Amino acid sequence: MRKVIFTMLIIVAGIISATAKPDVVLVKGSLSALKSSKAKVFVRWDYSNSTIEGKEVGAYLKERGEDWVRDYDAEIARAEASFRERLDEKSGDVSTVAGEDAAEYIIVMKVSDFQYGQAALSAIVGFGAGDSHLSGTMEIYKRGQSEPIAVLDVDGVPGSGYGNEIRRVEAYRELAENLAKLIKKGK
Repeated sequence: MRKVIFTMLIIVAGIISATAKPDVVLVKGSLSALKSSKAKVFVRWDYSNSTIEGKEVGAYLKERGEDWVRDYDAEIARAEASFRERLDEKSGDVSTVAGEDAAEYIIVMKVSDFQYGQAALSAIVGFGAGDSHLSGTMEIYKRGQSEPIAVLDVDGVPGSGYGNEIRRVEAYRELAENLAKLIKKGK
């Protein structure tokens, strides 16, 4: 009976992944200017309209406790650093820089919501169940221009692991991988 259930889970997971839409989609413009450019990019994160699990960030953190409030800024800093490291690692097309003045392009990631997911569900079921999810909009600008060269929809980029911080870090790493793949396609 266990083998039958396990086989069914694998089949369902395969069907879901085959029919699922991409987590990051180019909705406007083109990434062709970045393909093979070796351009220096600066990443700016915008949390001004962000929520966590649909709630205002401060309220959510207070609900979770003092340690969440205390550790949140470090969690964000680690996740953002992880995004830059992974983009540098996975993209031979662009590299990140620490200062906006040194950049040829500016990536603005407007985080709209972050869902921490359910670690227990992830451990028991697997196949992406219970993963965290990052949503928002990514705009890429040539430095000094007011119109983006590209706008990407970030819709539920997953992250998994045990602990709130690692789940966010993994979602940001996955976002970097998705971006690197899209730049390589250069559409």
